[in-house]
Formats: sequence, structure tokens, C-alpha cells
Amino acid sequence: MLLRTPPRHGLSLIEVILALTILIISLAAISQLVDLGTDQGNQARAATRGTRLAQGKMVEVEAGVVSLTSESSGDFEGDDAAWKFTVTPEPAGPPNLYTVTVRVSRDLKGLPYEIVLTQMIFDPTVMGSAAQAERPPAESTATDSTTGTTSGTTTGTGGTTP
Repeated sequence: MLLRTPPRHGLSLIEVILALTILIISLAAISQLVDLGTDQGNQARAATRGTRLAQGKMVEVEAGVVSLTSESSGDFEGDDAAWKFTVTPEPAGPPNLYTVTVRVSRDLKGLPYEIVLTQMIFDPTVMGSAAQAERPPAESTATDSTTGTTSGTTTGTGGTTP
């Protein structure tokens, strides 16, 4: 005669402990991924904000608000008080042409974070405008009436634009 075992109506203690162990390990891994995602999001936000601040400072240099005669540095105001900037102009060879480096930095979770932007800029305080350019004299060009082409030489002063 065979004994029949009654059907099981629940889980054993070992199965419950194993399921809880898997759940706890999964939650720990998910929390690490959330922390990593948050850190990456904060770093991306800092990179975007730092780049915009550096571009804004470079625009101030192009407009002549920040002098190209010496290095300048300081802090930003308002919501960006944690950010610091340094503007370093270096002569680039031709007169009035400078290689300008803007460094924007701050501490991010105790570590230094820096954005560097470099651009060649003509000194806006001595750069001329298009209105100062002269037109060549009318007699220096001649038009061929049969072909409609212009020949001859033109003279005048050239200008540069940023």
C-alpha cells in the first residue's frame, strides 16, 4: 500500500528566505543605479551651466566689457555664486589679435569641476568697423562695354570683422 503525501498549501521557510535575499540584493543594485544616474545627471547639468557661463564671459570679452590687457578673475553673481571664472588673454602674433582662454570652475561633491573655452579674438577696443572702410576710386575700374566684364585694379583699405 502506498502512502499518499498530502498536497502542499504554502511555501517552505527556505523558499521565503531565498526570495527575500534575492529581493534585498535587487533593491541594493537598483539603489546603486539610481545614485549613479543622479550623479551623471548632476554632472551633465553642471557641464551645461558651466559651458553657458563660459560662453557668456567670452561674449563679454568680444564686446569689450572685459579688458584684454591683463588676466581677470572673479565670481559669478546670483544663482551662479558657486562658479568662479578666469579670463587669460595672450597675444597671438598679429597686432590686436589675442588667444583668450576662459576657465569656469566650481566644486561638485567636493571635487573640482572645470570648463575651459579658448578662442582667438581681435581686441574690440581698437578694431575698426565696416563703416570705416573706404570705397575704391571710380576711375580705377573700367568696364568693357561689349562683354560687360570689369577689368583693372581696385585699391582701398580692407577691414576685418570678428
